[in-house]
Amino acid sequence: MNKKRVLIVEPSFYGVKFVEAAKNLGNEVIVIVSKRSNPQKYGYAASCDDLIVADIRDDNAIYQAIINSPYANLAALIPATDYVTEVTAKVATRLGKFSNSVKATKRARNKDLAREQFAKNNVPSAKFQVVSNERDAKLAAYKIGYPLILKPTNTASSIDVFYIRNEAELQMRFEQIVKLKTSYMNLPVRHEYIMEEFLTGPEFSVELFLYQNQIAFSDVTEKHTTQPPFFVELEHIFPTTIEIEKKSEIINTAYQAAQALGFHDGPLHIEVKLTKNGPKIVEVNGRPGGDNITSDLMINAYGVNIFEKTVQLYLHEKLSFKKTQQKFTATVFFFAQSKGILQKINGWNSMCQQSGVVRASITKRVGSFVRPPENSDDRIGYAILCCNTLKELQQAINKVKNLVTLTVI
Repeated sequence: MNKKRVLIVEPSFYGVKFVEAAKNLGNEVIVIVSKRSNPQKYGYAASCDDLIVADIRDDNAIYQAIINSPYANLAALIPATDYVTEVTAKVATRLGKFSNSVKATKRARNKDLAREQFAKNNVPSAKFQVVSNERDAKLAAYKIGYPLILKPTNTASSIDVFYIRNEAELQMRFEQIVKLKTSYMNLPVRHEYIMEEFLTGPEFSVELFLYQNQIAFSDVTEKHTTQPPFFVELEHIFPTTIEIEKKSEIINTAYQAAQALGFHDGPLHIEVKLTKNGPKIVEVNGRPGGDNITSDLMINAYGVNIFEKTVQLYLHEKLSFKKTQQKFTATVFFFAQSKGILQKINGWNSMCQQSGVVRASITKRVGSFVRPPENSDDRIGYAILCCNTLKELQQAINKVKNLVTLTVI
């Protein structure tokens, strides 16, 4: 069988798994990167056959780089980070290759456009206002009511997402948020900001895979986060172990949101809160779930590799989502309890040897500045767990959390 040529745009973090999946399926893998050093930096150099360097912020630059390379005869073009979904869709459309629509990817990348579509299509969602200055922000707060959320319209990873309780906090945080000019890969941050009502209730993410506008795969991840004013994820449990009777309603609400934005095919990671009035959409991401949800938890729980299914979708190959096992999985994140310099991580080796621990990783070196969690960058490390029963998983989570302590001065 002849190899198919798969081009993957800016693999990083969760997107590295696209490179591995495409290679494992026997394809030729060419990566399009902003820096020649990225394959080494993100650890996928051994899984790609070659690279093309381009300004991945510019769809025309990507297009020109492809057609002027030896790899213009390609079978698929796949985005491998949130930030390039829209530009990749533009290039794929221009090349006549499979892609989600440019409109859908743009709406998912811009939170205000997504909220507008939710309102237009009666998708349960938070009340919101788009503002560009402090005066408008104060007027919006009057309409929405405190507490509320203030955040940029086109960033990710909880960058500058603020919980606002009163006008004084709004003024302070607005002065802070307007200073954010660029995000990942120096992509510009828009000067419009979104203010939303604060939704109360347990938080979930729906892991969807659509095929020809129908749900081909779906399940729900249970999320545990810090309390306001920050909402940093402490644990993911897959599949969810709470609100089981609401699971279908949560999934259906997520599907409505995907349809409202115009998604018809491929993986989606949709954040939902279960309020007293039912599920409401937090946001839709046109990609697989990060934070080890898709790369570890779903594979360990069910034996389903969404990255491989996505590559097969883009190559117009046959898809099967048959579950080969049924287990309970979790990611536990570790954080400092006080601000200072990390001196020692205690109990790590013992934790790694515990029953149920599949793998673990340290993300902060000794000597680093650490603080209690304000965003995901404050993580010290994480552990992936997998057990045969829910009871075993709960016991393993408690043991892991008790074993690891930090010395911070």
